[in-house]
Amino acid sequence: MIKFNKSATNNVVVTLKENSTIANPIYLFKFVSQQTKVNYYFIGTDISAYKDRYNQFTIVEKPGANTLNGEITLGSEGFYDYKVYQTNLTNTSGLANAEAAVPNITKEVEDGLVYVVFAANTNITYNSIDNTLIVYQP
Repeated sequence: MIKFNKSATNNVVVTLKENSTIANPIYLFKFVSQQTKVNYYFIGTDISAYKDRYNQFTIVEKPGANTLNGEITLGSEGFYDYKVYQTNLTNTSGLANAEAAVPNITKEVEDGLVYVVFAANTNITYNSIDNTLIVYQP
């Protein structure tokens, strides 16, 4: 399971190379909220020093994210299922967003669970409180 902080930069380490069948693939990530079933896509750049051993990605969760550049805008905190796909793309030019890379998927290389939480330095603001009083009268 991956712990992922909202409104923060996250370092994610996974092992994708062992299941990849393409040399130097572009990886497409898909997060699916277990609560809302909404799909969230982004493309990450592998920054690991030893790609044959592990794959490391720096992912930023923020509003207005550029999903082609390792950024994502997620919904509420909670659990998300994730899948990582290899694509047959050589670059991301011409794509409007990461979801546009879905037709280029050639294989799923990993899946798992992500737990999304607020970062420790995040100020949480709540919507206004409902002051409606419901009284039971038999």
